[in-house]
Amino acid sequence: MINVEMLTEGTDLPKLQTVFLTRPTASTILMTQMIGRALRGQKAGGTENAYVVSFIDNWENKINWVNPEKLHFEEDAEFIVKGIPSNNRTARLISIEMIEEFARIMDNSIDTSGLEKLDFLKRIPIGIYHFSILEPSEGYEPNPRPYDVLLYDDTEEAYDNFVNDLKTLFQSIDLQDREILTEPELEKLWQTAKQIYFHDYQTLLGYRDEDVKNILRFYAQKQIPPAFLAFSERRKCDLSIVARHIYDNSLGRRAESDYINSIWNDEKSFWQVIFSYNQLYFMKQLDDEIRKITNPDIYGNVSISIPSVIPDTVPIEKLTLYEIKERDILEYRKIKNAVFAKQTDTKGFITCAASGVKTQMRRDFQIDHIKPMSQGGLTTIDNLQLLTRKAHVEKTRIENTRR
Repeated sequence: MINVEMLTEGTDLPKLQTVFLTRPTASTILMTQMIGRALRGQKAGGTENAYVVSFIDNWENKINWVNPEKLHFEEDAEFIVKGIPSNNRTARLISIEMIEEFARIMDNSIDTSGLEKLDFLKRIPIGIYHFSILEPSEGYEPNPRPYDVLLYDDTEEAYDNFVNDLKTLFQSIDLQDREILTEPELEKLWQTAKQIYFHDYQTLLGYRDEDVKNILRFYAQKQIPPAFLAFSERRKCDLSIVARHIYDNSLGRRAESDYINSIWNDEKSFWQVIFSYNQLYFMKQLDDEIRKITNPDIYGNVSISIPSVIPDTVPIEKLTLYEIKERDILEYRKIKNAVFAKQTDTKGFITCAASGVKTQMRRDFQIDHIKPMSQGGLTTIDNLQLLTRKAHVEKTRIENTRR
């Protein structure tokens, strides 16, 4: 028997023994219905044995896109080539959104002075959440559509807490084998999440209501958090360091031009990827960074700090959590998850090491060094603990008093 979107549910064929799944689906409900055609069993008049044969292709992994509306075309790069480092692929995904951001800065009709005052590295995403959501279509089955949510320094912690607390947020919603949230359900969850995790959304770079809603819709369908892709080479893309080098070395026109062209054409760098292979955007942003140093008054007397670069030779346990985050976002998240796992019981309750307070909400806790780094403490799992925000403030106050 061969059918396409006709006999997926409500069809009684007891003697059907084998199902060939040649049409992939992202819906767990539809998958259950499809294979259920052959899984009635002898007690229900079915066969003793059933066979399910699934055909899997690599088409989704071959197309180099962020989402169907934003195909990323570049010369000789229609398909992802095997061997390209995963970080480079992530940078390619991020660059689509980056070029749109820089395009807004280039548009003189929009006041972006506040954004331009930020340290350049803070405008580079830490990584993205990448996931697909089943969207309604004209056919029988909803079609999966990919989405990406960019994370920045300002939003990483809020989103990390939000994503890890999704199970608790959804406890008030009974989906009853549904994969699609109703509008009232989505509105309730979104308003709750925004109030708890993104209450200062107006000051958060890159925050969008739709991103939060899409993550909620994804979790409703999959019951798992979205995949996080880290931009681990982010710190190599600090344009302020390039500007500082030009300023400190008083490079002449020709020397400056040669230096800029050399780093732009360096195949090991990310500059062309980040600026979507458009040197005009690169030069515009570099000029802005140089002007911040030479003429800080035009940026509203913003204080220009000298970029600090921590050598890779410094052991990671001697770095603060923030410095680890800047060096390697994946290592930072690994440490953070290990500390939370250490103080989370089998029922999902997290316990404060000082007060004993228990909740299931990750946002209620902060990571603390048991022995402060100022006293020789290290950033290791055994020297890190979770405290409620109130307990953390009190511990810090006591430590400061003793000094």
